Amino acid sequence: MIVRRRIATVGFVATAITFGPGRMAYGMFLPQLREAFGFGTGTAGTIAGLAFAAFFLALFFTGWATARFGPRLPVLIGGVFAIAGFALTASAPGIFLMSLGVAFASASAGFAWAPFNSMVEHAVEDRFQKRTLSIVSTGTTFGIMGAGLFAAGLVFAEQTWRIAWWSFAACAFLVVFVPLVLLPQKAISGQRMRLDWRFLKSQLKAKNAVPLYGFALSFGATNGIYLSYWIEHIASAGGLTGLAPELIGPVLLCVFGLAGCLGLLTGDIEDKIGLRTLLVTLFSASGVSLLLLALLPGNWTATVVSAALQGICLMALSSVYSFWSERLFPKIPSASFTAVVMIYAIGNMIAPPLAGLASNMLGLGPTLAVFGALSFLSLPLIRGVKNV
Repeated sequence: MIVRRRIATVGFVATAITFGPGRMAYGMFLPQLREAFGFGTGTAGTIAGLAFAAFFLALFFTGWATARFGPRLPVLIGGVFAIAGFALTASAPGIFLMSLGVAFASASAGFAWAPFNSMVEHAVEDRFQKRTLSIVSTGTTFGIMGAGLFAAGLVFAEQTWRIAWWSFAACAFLVVFVPLVLLPQKAISGQRMRLDWRFLKSQLKAKNAVPLYGFALSFGATNGIYLSYWIEHIASAGGLTGLAPELIGPVLLCVFGLAGCLGLLTGDIEDKIGLRTLLVTLFSASGVSLLLLALLPGNWTATVVSAALQGICLMALSSVYSFWSERLFPKIPSASFTAVVMIYAIGNMIAPPLAGLASNMLGLGPTLAVFGALSFLSLPLIRGVKNV
């Protein structure tokens, strides 16, 4: 009991900080960053793409480092990257260091997430594994809400965005301190192994995994675009009636995180309606979310519903990819989940720069609508999905 509670606590803290402000703060503060550093929509997309590329590379390194050195080292590296990323952004005199800081902060999530799957797999009893991983995932939701509430408080206190990033840097020290103090030896020992790349490749190229990979890539693209441009699109369209421009990001981030709590019910819902119906529902919701944002950026109801739907989709699909990959690849559950998240990260990495370029020709609203259609265009993949 002590082992699983400590793993859950450390995982909660790590994901709260690295997936909360680490992954979300750039999009939340994009209007202020553009004003401070004077860059356009295309450049904003490039910075987002670089940040997601850093996340992808961190995932790749983490898979190797966990096998070679155990799961605690990548988490500690994630904490260091979070501290450096937040501090660089907070102190940046120009766009280069700001972009580097955003990339470092995003990379921290890649380092600090996947190792907990390995810890749980090796140190927690089978009947408690799902619950423990759910607690770790819950950190993302509370981190997002916490970042939004904290940013809102700074606005009311008339503090700048730089204070927010310095505060995030201070919080990130917990990602280094807590694992060193709380992780039990059982959670980090006996997990070093030599990766059999040939075996992994032979397993992961299974044809029945194509829908899983396709859905991961699709949502990676649409979610990456959403998180990169949602606040910027609303602000540039005139904002929301009665809400200060600086509060748009914090308020909607709280909605996003609060709605994401419903994603914790994903496993129970899937048991009742099946995987195929669940996927159709989630990808339809993702498409509607982007279309509402694209077409009605100044409407309170539309933007709140859009943020809520996207929050639910992010948390629910994170859970889906975890248990779906485990069912398809029972011999390599951690490696297969990491592979799926890397495919998701490829979508994150490629789509925002493309959207930035497209917005220069079409405008941001039509571009968001086009990519929203991608969620619906992904639905034919459902024909290859079995209710495993």
